[in-house]
Parts: sequence; C-alpha cells; structure tokens
Amino acid sequence: MPQKVQGVSKIASSDLGVIQSLYDKGEFRKVMFRAQKAIKAQPTHVGLHALAGFSAQQLGDAAIADSFLSKAAHLAQREEASLELPLGLTQVGRPALAVPLFVAFLKAAPRHAVALNGLGRALLAMGDVDNAIVVLGDALKYGADQPGYPMDLGEAFEASGQQVLALECYDIAGKLAPNDVQPLLKAAKLMYALGELDGARNLLEAGLSLWPENAALLGNYASVLNALGCKDEALAQWQKVMDVAPAYSIAYCNFANSQKPSRIADFDDRIAAQLRRDPPASDALKFGFAKVAAQEEREEYADAYRNLLAANALRFKETGFDIETEARLFDALKRQFTEQPALEVVAAEEDPTPIFILGMPRSGSSLTETIIGRHSQVVQKGELDYFALMVKQLGLVGSPLDTAQAAKLRQAYLTRLTQTGSGAFITDKMPQNFRLIGHIATALPQARIVHVHRDPKACCWSNFRHFYASNSLGFTNDMDSLIRYFELYQDLMAFWHERFPDRIIDVDYEALVADPDVQIPTLIQSLGLDWQAACLAPEDSANVVRTASQEQVRKKIYKGSADGWRKYEAQAGGWLSRLPDHQPIGG
Repeated sequence: MPQKVQGVSKIASSDLGVIQSLYDKGEFRKVMFRAQKAIKAQPTHVGLHALAGFSAQQLGDAAIADSFLSKAAHLAQREEASLELPLGLTQVGRPALAVPLFVAFLKAAPRHAVALNGLGRALLAMGDVDNAIVVLGDALKYGADQPGYPMDLGEAFEASGQQVLALECYDIAGKLAPNDVQPLLKAAKLMYALGELDGARNLLEAGLSLWPENAALLGNYASVLNALGCKDEALAQWQKVMDVAPAYSIAYCNFANSQKPSRIADFDDRIAAQLRRDPPASDALKFGFAKVAAQEEREEYADAYRNLLAANALRFKETGFDIETEARLFDALKRQFTEQPALEVVAAEEDPTPIFILGMPRSGSSLTETIIGRHSQVVQKGELDYFALMVKQLGLVGSPLDTAQAAKLRQAYLTRLTQTGSGAFITDKMPQNFRLIGHIATALPQARIVHVHRDPKACCWSNFRHFYASNSLGFTNDMDSLIRYFELYQDLMAFWHERFPDRIIDVDYEALVADPDVQIPTLIQSLGLDWQAACLAPEDSANVVRTASQEQVRKKIYKGSADGWRKYEAQAGGWLSRLPDHQPIGG
C-alpha cells in the first residue's frame, strides 16, 4: 500500500471517516470522487481539500494535487494553528506550502520541538540550508531525546558541506537509538566519502556484529574493502549480500563495476532470476548494468550493447534530466563572466592552495589527481562538492560577483576544504567544477586549475557505459543529451580559456599516458611544485581513489585505457561519429 500521509486522520473531522478509511486503504480514486463531491457542500473544509490533494499526489497528478493542497494550506491559515497539515505537505514534497503554517504554529509555541523540526526539514527541502541548520539546531535543543532530530540536523550539515559536524550529529543519533541501524549507516557512508576508510570499516564491522544480514551494511562493507584493496574479502561480502538479499540490486551493480563478474560463478543466473521477478525500473536498470559487465567480460559486445541501451533508457527516465536546463545554465555563466570585473580578493598567507582538477567526467581526472597527490606537499582529497554547494547556497549564479561575495565564497570553501586536515596544496577533483571556473578564478586567486581533456569518443563512450548514482549526470544515459552536453562543455571551456588565459593548465590524457616521463614533470612544474620522482609512479600511491577509476589508477600508466570504445564501434560507431576527432589543446 502507498505510504500513508502523516496526520491526515487528524485533519479530517470525524464525520469524514469513510473518506479517511478509503485513504488508509490506498483507494485514492474513490477518495478523489467522494472528497470532491463533499467539497461542494463544504467548500472551506481543510481536511477535504487535504485528502483530495494527497490522493492526487499518490495518483501522480501533480497539477490537481497542487490545486487542492494550495487551497488546503490557504484555508488552514484562517483556523487555529495545527501541525498535521504542514507535516503532511512536507512529506509529499510541498514544503513551500508548509513553511507559513509551521511559522504560524511557532508564533504561539516558539519552543515546540516537533514544529521546529518540521520547519527545518521544509526549509532544507527548499534549499535554504543555512536557516534549516539554525531551526533544526533549535529542534534538537528542545527535543534532545529524539533521535530523528540529530539525524535531520546531520543531513542539513551534509547538504552544507560540513561533514565533520554531520558525523557528530549521527553519533548523537546512534547513542539515542542504539537499535537503529540508520545513524551508523549514514556515518559509515559519510566517512567513506571523506576517504576515512579505516573508520568506515570499523563502523560497518560494528554494525554487522549487531545486524549480520543487513543488506546495506554488507554492500557498503564490500565497497569499503574493495577500495582498501582487500579484493577477496570484498568478494565474499558481495556474495553474502546477494545470498541474504538477492533483490538488493545496487550490490550487483557495484560488484560488476569493481571486479570481474566471473569471480561469482553463477552471477548471470542470479541476475536472470531477479529480472524474471519483473522488478521496479530502479532495480531493473542496475541489474541491467551488471549484466552488461558480465557480457562485456565474455566479449559478447552486441548483447552487451543491447542491454546497455535498455538500462540507460530506464536510468535517463529516472533522472528526469533536461539538457535545455543545463544549456541555459551554461549561457547564464557566460553572460555573468563576460561582465565580471577584476576583483582584489586577498589570500591569507596561511591559506592552502587548492588544486582544482576538472573537465568532463571520465576524462582522466582520477589518474591526474593521483599523480599530483604523490607529491609530498600535496594532500589528496578526491571528489568534493563543496565549491558547487557554496556557489548555489550563496546564490552566486547570474550576476557578477562583488568583492564581498567573492571573499565570502572563498572563506566558506576553504573552511570546508580544511575541515578534515590541511596542507600546502589540496586537490579537489570534482570534474563538473569546469562549469565554475569563473567563480574559482575570481574568488581564489591562488588556486591552480587543471583541465583534463580526452578524446571525445573515448570520453563520451566511457560515460555512456558507466552507471552513476547522481541524477545530475543524467545526460550520460542518453546519447543525444551526451553529445549536446559535450558540445556545451567544449564551448564553455573555450570561453574560459579566452576569459582567463593564464589560469588554466591543460592536461591531454592521451599525451599523458603515451609519454608520462615528459608530461608529468611538465604538469608538476606548471603547478609551481618542485620535481619529485614519486609522481611518476601513481600506482604506488597510498591514497584511496573512491571513483569508478580506482582499478585503473592502481595499475601502472598504460595506453590501452583510452580505446575501450573501439570494442563497440560496430554498435555505437554511428552516434560516436557525430563527435569531433581528438584535437590536443595547443597541438
């Protein structure tokens, strides 16, 4: 049955028991029919409008849901303040309607923990992260015994890029609810994202001692072990999760992306058994990507490509990605920095020097970061979303920055960059920061900007072949969107090179792997670092790569990794031919 909306039973008056009962049973069409009929007799009844709106939401009719829920929220403001409606509105994704109702309630009861937490969650859902943190902190203050409150505050800190504070919140939640696996699981995932793999391993092992067959714990434990290089132990955990939770689709996908599928002898049979169950699309696509990996290992490229098309089609629909929205963002960035004046943003002497490594996803940024990270003066931190978070939360897209805004962006970013340790140079390998080169160049005058570019066909094929968990990368699941995005990327990079000609260090991936003895010293010198021979051996790095490139980075530099697309040239050559030939920048 669809999830019941919290508080609806208290919204409706007792004489509407029949309609409420239908809602509880999931008979939403009947609810719509009866509620609309009753509204004609009682047009100002909050509960009737709420039930009709929540039912329309469950039926997938967003326009009708908006109409009824907006009316319910408007009518509720005339009555005695109640929490049931705003809590329900937040739950079904209508936080903007909920906020004024929470505010009205809090005027009469400013220390009401439930209302404060509800308001904070609504603000967080709307992207108002700073205010959400303040309000959720007050909720925890007045409801210190509620484990859900530090969990919500932790999520807000995560959304703000303050992971260390988020970990503290999850620790509080775990102590308040020792029988709940979620605080431990959230903390372990966050520690993995921060590169604290030993800590994540310890947490997951502690969790598995309490919940030995929890699928999420087992799957995450396998991923951590694999990232630590414990391949056999990771394999055993992936096998176990497939045994105890055979429908847990992400485990199949992560395993096939990390190890040879043939290491599990009956891997194909396991996938086939799950697909016969006709799983939801979100699971079917993950089983599909895993199946592609198995067929690819056996060099069954025609079958693999057919399944890849099907899996990508499901994933593209799931992400809801719109390439025109992205195109408008790129245009806005170009307009903004065409008008951007030069600013005097002074870097403090003690500040670290960020090294941004960026470009298209799957362009070679992981290898480049590992090479740079071998230098003794460099702290390697991997993919960080801090900079984009700060630009978004400070509202810095659209109009030129002034000195105060640039200084605030710089300080907010550096605070997050150094929260788990600092160094003279710190890498930030978030590929899509290429969109924000204007902000980087303006707010961080000391930063190094390394743009890694790769043969267009190799790059786009690698993206199309790979499963990404982030919806923001939905363009990779559709060949037309992928080609268009690559064109937008090339156009924007040409703009940045013209606008900031002396700030961008270009690294040609094909040249790097073909002639590392020449290209790597040139790169290190361009960064203003003294030469260290360790940079020639990225495969010896003790740093952990947490991206899909982790297996490649552990190997000695080799040329063949750039030619994976040629195995599918018979199937994908048509659309890949729409991409330009590789032209080394400056070549």
